[in-house]
Amino acid sequence: MTKRLFILISILITTSVVICFYYLSIGKDSKSISSLTKIVITQDESSKWFKISRTKKIRGVALVVHGLNLNPERMQSIIAELNDAGIDVLNLSLRGHGNNYLKNNNLSSEEARLESFRTVTYGLWLDEIYSAYLKVRERADKKNVPVFFVGFSIGGLMGCNLILLHTDVFFDRMVLFAPALNITVESYLLKALMPFPNMVIDSLSPLYYRANKGTPMAAYKALFEAVHTFNKNANDRLNKPTLIFIDEQDEFVSSSKLNEMITRWNLDHWQIQIVKKDNNVGDKVSHHLMIDRDSVGKKMWKQMKKAIKRQLSMQENQLALFTSAVTDIHTAGLGFGVLL
Repeated sequence: MTKRLFILISILITTSVVICFYYLSIGKDSKSISSLTKIVITQDESSKWFKISRTKKIRGVALVVHGLNLNPERMQSIIAELNDAGIDVLNLSLRGHGNNYLKNNNLSSEEARLESFRTVTYGLWLDEIYSAYLKVRERADKKNVPVFFVGFSIGGLMGCNLILLHTDVFFDRMVLFAPALNITVESYLLKALMPFPNMVIDSLSPLYYRANKGTPMAAYKALFEAVHTFNKNANDRLNKPTLIFIDEQDEFVSSSKLNEMITRWNLDHWQIQIVKKDNNVGDKVSHHLMIDRDSVGKKMWKQMKKAIKRQLSMQENQLALFTSAVTDIHTAGLGFGVLL
């Protein structure tokens, strides 16, 4: 049985079982956390700066956005490489992740975070990423340096939607890790659970990568809305120097649809690097997860780090030469592909 088929069957079984338990529980004297507690404090802890040393020359400012139910601190390996390249970083935590949740005296931080995660919307997340962009743009303008965007999964999707929906948003370059610009047919099976927004679905990621124990349907609804918005509004405004990392066996993002999209919109400034995880990584993590050495392996991560720095440090007049060189590598069968 293939991993994808296993996931499909698991979703179908989970859907059936959970719906049955839901209807059996109707009428019982039970209350949600929301009805039992009172939110007493609201704080804006949605972003955190990671700035380079004052003795180092600043070469850019980057906005970094995590994936769905990913602990924002797990983006630290990427942030470290950006800082090493002379780039200041603002690491955004979308509502329901990291310290961005509604504090509650009657709940532990874990419970309060998950409760906030149950109430998220696509519009809320879009507002948060736009506010973070304004902070990054202000610092970049002050230092007279480029603005970069780095996003994983839904983070990459939200960054692209930000460009499409806000005409004042401009990134000089982007790096996207398995961006959820499209999702596989199997993932859409979760739509059957939309009538149950408080339901929490277990994650495939190891516990130390997760922001919460699972992902509520409200968050998946926000994801589906974000994908729909992207498909409705996608155009050549996205055609800026962009490097995409993708595993051809990704369980949630279709690499073939990414190829089709790049061709359809003639995104000739987009390049794709195929991620082939080291053999020792095995099945410990999904193919979708690819943000550090633990998730892809030492050898693959070394290649990815070089590609990230090369992408964000090159000048405009170097782009054509880089594209040509990468095409030659792809032709030689080294697993690095460019779609033009």
